[in-house]
Amino acid sequence: MLGFQSERSRYVLAQLGGYGRAYSVAEHVPGVGWQGIENVGSARNLEPRKTYTMDVAQTGQEIRMVVDGVPVIERVLSQPLSGSQLGLFAWGKARVDFTDLLVKAAKPQVFVAMQFGQPLDTLYQEVINPGVRALDLDVIRIDELAGPGIIFEDIKRQIAEAKIVVAEITAPNQNVFYELGYAHALNKPTILLAQRGKELPFDIRSYRVIFYDDSIRGKPALERNLQKHLEAILRES
Repeated sequence: MLGFQSERSRYVLAQLGGYGRAYSVAEHVPGVGWQGIENVGSARNLEPRKTYTMDVAQTGQEIRMVVDGVPVIERVLSQPLSGSQLGLFAWGKARVDFTDLLVKAAKPQVFVAMQFGQPLDTLYQEVINPGVRALDLDVIRIDELAGPGIIFEDIKRQIAEAKIVVAEITAPNQNVFYELGYAHALNKPTILLAQRGKELPFDIRSYRVIFYDDSIRGKPALERNLQKHLEAILRES
C-alpha cells in the first residue's frame, strides 16, 4: 500500500494476483472501494509456495513494479498521492509470508520549467536552485539531463516523477507552457513565477503567481516567497 492515510482516504496498491491478473496496480477510492488501473499477465502463471521478489518504486506520480528482476508495470497516476505511509497486507485461504522488507526514501524532486538563456539562467542559478535545495529537495531543469533518448519523453517522465513543478512564465515560451499544461493535467502542485508588470495569458490569470522585480532588491523577496510556497505544498502533501 502506497500513500496510505486511512481507510477513508485514497491510496494505491501494487500487488501480485489481483483482479485475476499476475500483476496489478490498483487504487482505493473512498466510497467506491478498490479498482484496478493497470493489470497485466495471468494469475494462473503465479506458482503456489514460490518466493517472489517484488520491487516497487514510487517517484512522484510514477509507479514502477519489478518482479524477480523483470519490469512488469510502469504507470503514471492521474493525481499525486497525499498520504505518506506504506504497508503490506495479504488475503486468501493459504498462508502468505512477507520477508526482508526494505524501504528506501529519496529526496522529493522539483522540476523547473523555464526559458533557457540570460537573464533567466542567473535567476535559476542564484535563486530557484539554491532555494529549492535549502529545503532538502532535489531540483532538475531539463537542460541539465545528459544521455540518449527523446527529450519529449524525458520531460514527461521528469514532470511525472516530480513532487512540485516551478514554472517561470515571463517569456511567452511555448515549451514552458506545454510543460505547465502537462503538470496541470496530472494535478501536480505548481508554483508560477513572473516578472512584475508581465501581462499573463487569459487562461493563466486565475492562477496564483509570484511576481518579482528583476533587480538586486527583488531577489530576497522572491527567495522568501518561493520558500513559503514550497513549504506550504510540503505541509499539505
